[in-house]
Amino acid sequence: MKPSPWADFKAALPECRSTQIPGGPRVVTVSLPDRRSIAAAVWIRTGSRFENEAQSGIAHFLEHMVFKGTKTRSAQRIKEAVEGKGGQLNAFTGEESTCFFVRVLKPYFGEALEVLADMIQNAELDPREVRKEKAVILEEIKMYRDVASQHVQDMMGELLWPDHPLGRPISGTESSVGPLTSGVLKSFRDLHYRGSNAVVSIAGPVDHEPIVKLVSRLFPSDPQAAGPVFSQAHPKSQGSACRFIAKKTHQTHFVVGLEAFSRYDRRRFGLALLSLILGGNMSSRLFEKIREQKGLAYDIRSTPSFYQDTGALLISAGVESSRSRDVIRLILKELSLLTRDCVSSGELRRAKDHFLGQFFISLEDPLEYLLWAGENVLYRPELPQPESLAEGISKVTAADLKKIAAELFVNGRYHLAMIGPERTSERAEIEKILK
Repeated sequence: MKPSPWADFKAALPECRSTQIPGGPRVVTVSLPDRRSIAAAVWIRTGSRFENEAQSGIAHFLEHMVFKGTKTRSAQRIKEAVEGKGGQLNAFTGEESTCFFVRVLKPYFGEALEVLADMIQNAELDPREVRKEKAVILEEIKMYRDVASQHVQDMMGELLWPDHPLGRPISGTESSVGPLTSGVLKSFRDLHYRGSNAVVSIAGPVDHEPIVKLVSRLFPSDPQAAGPVFSQAHPKSQGSACRFIAKKTHQTHFVVGLEAFSRYDRRRFGLALLSLILGGNMSSRLFEKIREQKGLAYDIRSTPSFYQDTGALLISAGVESSRSRDVIRLILKELSLLTRDCVSSGELRRAKDHFLGQFFISLEDPLEYLLWAGENVLYRPELPQPESLAEGISKVTAADLKKIAAELFVNGRYHLAMIGPERTSERAEIEKILK
């Protein structure tokens, strides 16, 4: 057996260091001395799964409001301070984290990080701005609901985790976002947006110690109170569940999904490779069978998701409505094949090389590197190392994949969410196929 080429990357990886500021954020630096720009991200340990049902969407709403000005900087000044220097400023909200990030040329970095710290800690949350931004978010919610390929993903979340924050849309609903006020947003911020509940990751031509001092000044320590906790995911659901929405669309959009492994489970490496083999690129089985050979879909893909205590595998496609049953049959057939036959050594090698190739290529970008490092250190005591991921992927065997497939790809575990023209008889048959 040939040695893994990925072992050679260890010597070329940049220095990555971490310091926990007492009562403050954890600081992670990635030293890239040959770069001219510096990227910084502030990760907050909060997201949609930290919300109760009445406040669904509040983490996403607060992320929007952070950009609307502080006591000393207007929204326009915030944008000009970064974009006026050719920089990038943005944010996103997930189920388990909220991230604000900036990237600028090195001479402007100090001011950019100061702006970012001011936004996150001192957003004014003016009631008038809250009302205006609420209208924007309500339009965002409607926009995504009109996009069947997006809406069907939210439907699958509800099937996988019913009556749980993971099963609700990150942006919330009209009924949950509508009542949110400036006071409610401030209370949520005061609980979650604390230094001890954050990670600051920085990548570029930087030295670790000066960065720690700068972060200590910009993010004052707070009392070591217990951080917010999220609701644990329910035990794995038994039996298949299906949900259909009749809508006049040119295609039927659907997701076949199942509950899987957490981000801490060693089997996640195998699941990531199985997902790649199934529908992760143009040489994947589903792409080859359903698009290239049968011409049944333009877009078909497989995507794994990993959370603190659970995970999922989603297979999604948009097809001509009369062929949705045929495509679902083909998907289930490919899943069944993986439970019976081992993946060939060549297919497994190509999957590993694709996964690790894409991963190491992404680390060439300072912003991608710090986003990866920051997210992975958010809930872990140890500093993440790229070579550890490479080792985990490299050790997966064909027998491992078959064992994982046999555990996951069985009737009774599959859920189906579908949006498209009404076809009652066909839907009844699809439900039988899944059970």
